[in-house]
Amino acid sequence: MKLDVAVAELKGVRVALAFPPPAWVAPGVGDVLLARLRPYFPTLPVMLVAVHRGGVRAHAAFQAQALIEGADLTHLRRTPIDLDVPPAPPDAPLPF
Repeated sequence: MKLDVAVAELKGVRVALAFPPPAWVAPGVGDVLLARLRPYFPTLPVMLVAVHRGGVRAHAAFQAQALIEGADLTHLRRTPIDLDVPPAPPDAPLPF
């Protein structure tokens, strides 16, 4: 499965944003997708985002909607990732 992702700073918090189909930005299926995305962004909170004409809808393990309100996501540089390919190992050595 391929998704577009971006890293952005929202209200002073650096987060990873994933842009799945809008139906997946909800509890249940969204929680499964968040679990699959976490290994790709081990040091960042991850948020699912759906942009539509009426605004932006978000889902995360934290209060995502409050963080995303008023954010301009149109100019973010999105990068596609393939969730069927394991994430690359971190560049820095592990602390233990």
